[in-house]
Amino acid sequence: MTERPRSRWVWHTVLAFVAVSMLLPIFWMLITSLKSATDVYQNPPRILPTTLHPENYLDLFQQPGVPLIRWFLNSVGLAIISTILVVSISSLTAYAFARLKFPFRDQLFFLVVAAMVVPGQVTLVPVYIILQKLRWIDTYWALIVPGLAGPFGVFLLRQFFLNVPSEIEEAARIDGCGNLRVFFQIILPLARPALTTLAIFTALGSWNGFFWPLIVTNSLNMRTLPIGLAILNGQWWSEQHLLMAAGFTCGLPVFILYLIFENQIEKGVTAMSFR
Repeated sequence: MTERPRSRWVWHTVLAFVAVSMLLPIFWMLITSLKSATDVYQNPPRILPTTLHPENYLDLFQQPGVPLIRWFLNSVGLAIISTILVVSISSLTAYAFARLKFPFRDQLFFLVVAAMVVPGQVTLVPVYIILQKLRWIDTYWALIVPGLAGPFGVFLLRQFFLNVPSEIEEAARIDGCGNLRVFFQIILPLARPALTTLAIFTALGSWNGFFWPLIVTNSLNMRTLPIGLAILNGQWWSEQHLLMAAGFTCGLPVFILYLIFENQIEKGVTAMSFR
């Protein structure tokens, strides 16, 4: 065996071990969610259940005092609305910093980049006080609006826009296109990989968000799914099969999202790595 095939075999073995290690908790969660309460606490534990119980997922949505559907809809709506608004605002802002000329443009962009290094804990209390003055606490405004001014999306898209050949934009302007038409018909189609990458990151961050929704929501119906899982972890500590069913339900949309946009994610990450 030559050195190169041997090295490749070693790397494949390591990657397979890492993949199995990452998939094992998900497999255990799925299997436990299909067990009965007796199988869950059986000693010694059994890996596979004696009988599958898919009705656990139906029981999950029929528990009294647990608005799981409302939590799920809150998380879905928050992820969709936040993603659309963040991508729209970030792309417009990034295009202005990349292509338009206006006073103090570079200095303002430096402030945007500087905001990326400021920890969220520093602005937590001031933002909370502002929302309290606006009477937005325990409303959807408090969940959506503060996340719209993220500097990461502006920085990411600006770097991509700077690498778009200026000749394409100049040819469009010769044909009579204004700034908005150039942006929507020329720049955005070329920036689809970067836009997809930003949309995926924003959706995942919104879906998995825990600390901020925990701070700005008080009522049970305003909670999101990650907070709901933490509540259920306290209530259902003896109902591990239902708790695992809830956890798998929470992670399933993210898995489906990755399967749908797998190619776009890979293209976006690859494109950004070379720019």
